[in-house]
Amino acid sequence: MNDFWKEKAHFALEQNKPVHALQLSLCVIQEMMDLLQDADDSDGVIGEVIEESLAFIDEMSGNKELKLIHKKNMFNKLIEEASHQRYIGWTDWRIDLIECCSELADTSDLRGKLENYLSIMLENAKRDSWGVNYLAERVNLIRYHQVEKHDGQEKAQEFIENNLQYSDFREMAIESAMNKKDYDYVIKLTLDGEDKDKSLRGLVNQWKKYRYEAFKLSRKINEQRGMATDFILDGSFDYYEELKNTYTINEWPSVYSKIILLLENQKKTYLDVYPRILIEEGEKPKLLEFVQGSPLSVEIYYRHLVPEFKEEVYLLFLQNIEQSAARAGNRKDYQRVCAIIRNLKKAGGKERAAEIIQKLYNKYANRPAFRDELSRI
Repeated sequence: MNDFWKEKAHFALEQNKPVHALQLSLCVIQEMMDLLQDADDSDGVIGEVIEESLAFIDEMSGNKELKLIHKKNMFNKLIEEASHQRYIGWTDWRIDLIECCSELADTSDLRGKLENYLSIMLENAKRDSWGVNYLAERVNLIRYHQVEKHDGQEKAQEFIENNLQYSDFREMAIESAMNKKDYDYVIKLTLDGEDKDKSLRGLVNQWKKYRYEAFKLSRKINEQRGMATDFILDGSFDYYEELKNTYTINEWPSVYSKIILLLENQKKTYLDVYPRILIEEGEKPKLLEFVQGSPLSVEIYYRHLVPEFKEEVYLLFLQNIEQSAARAGNRKDYQRVCAIIRNLKKAGGKERAAEIIQKLYNKYANRPAFRDELSRI
């Protein structure tokens, strides 16, 4: 909200005129929405003003000291605003307004109006689009908070169980089961979620993390180990230490060898987890082999290879520098070449760095910008 309208709205609120403060805020949103029709908001400035206005309205709506007459007036104005065609294509902002209505709906009359509006909103939407599923989830979250606020925890829990098709509700059910230490139910909820959301990698990963935690807390060690291994093979180093801690010192070497072999056989050495494991286990010869197969990575891993393999490291740096210099065509490229040379110096190769600087200085005598950057190293 721009400063002028923001000050006026805050002043109205201080004067115990919340309805007027709401009207001022809605005026800002309306003007900004109109502006969006023709303006380029790639920098997000207009959207930011709208978000700020909505946040102010939300803050007002949640005020426990509001008089009932104010709540009713604000509720009606928000419903009217949310019903406007300007919000077609801006579902999130429409829902934000309705969530503010939900904060105000403290009487059976207002709750009935809210439910009626939510039902009509869903009926007007196309039933087969992704947007409808998203809208239905947001609507049911509003309904849930109404149930939780007015009907008690038992009814709220029942509402959650009846809406497990939505990820937010499944997560609430999982968290509830976790708190009750009902790990078998957590495992069931997560397995069902993984099956239902199998095309959505992010959600599947989320359910798997919960399932892993349930295995861990219920001391199902074999299942925990299996999932930790899967996470590692999928590129997550976070589970490596936990997996290692489930084995004795004598048991671990054979397990470690199998994991490394699996990563190599599945061609997953490109994953960050592979070199991190090698570093963790002090496998410097194997790490050098990895870096030689991916020469650009020497800038990341040289600290773990020197001084034992300094000559091999210096050679990789020099190859990268010469290849990068040959491809360089502007000052930004030249600066990148010089950055590699600086890393060579940090690796202890000051003499090699001085030699390559002189070589490039002579070789690219017709590139003054390149020579200028080299002179600054």
